[in-house]
Amino acid sequence: MKILHLIIIAIACTITASSMIWYFASYDPTLVTTENDFGINALVIHRPAGLGCPTTDCHFPDYYLKINSNSKTFITGYNICDGNSCTKKDGLLIPLPLVDILHPNYQELPLPDNLPWKDGDFVDIKVKAPSTLIMGITNSSIPTIWIDLGKSEIVRSS
Repeated sequence: MKILHLIIIAIACTITASSMIWYFASYDPTLVTTENDFGINALVIHRPAGLGCPTTDCHFPDYYLKINSNSKTFITGYNICDGNSCTKKDGLLIPLPLVDILHPNYQELPLPDNLPWKDGDFVDIKVKAPSTLIMGITNSSIPTIWIDLGKSEIVRSS
């Protein structure tokens, strides 16, 4: 009986230690704000398999982050969650096209294939961008912030 208690305590300690290591290893200290100084606009679109595929054996992702901005800027990452599942990408350096009413222009970033989302689901979109307007080419030492763009409904692309 004493050995069983020791085994249970050892397992509990192992699980706790693993959880703490995972938390601190994945922790991102980057500031999160809802202030969107660049006017970044984003939504998730669903383009079902087979749309735009000229042959039967080609493959395109089902989901895309469709994004642009009112001011010249770029994103270095995204974090999109529906409450149950998330997709996160960091280490990007993607310039965003400017909003143009007459000629809409968006950057479309493919999202992973294993997302359990469907049309009409709501997702919370955060993008990582420079914390200030920066002139010229940049590098990874530029301070960035997570901009919380809020909830967005996944729409089906036609």
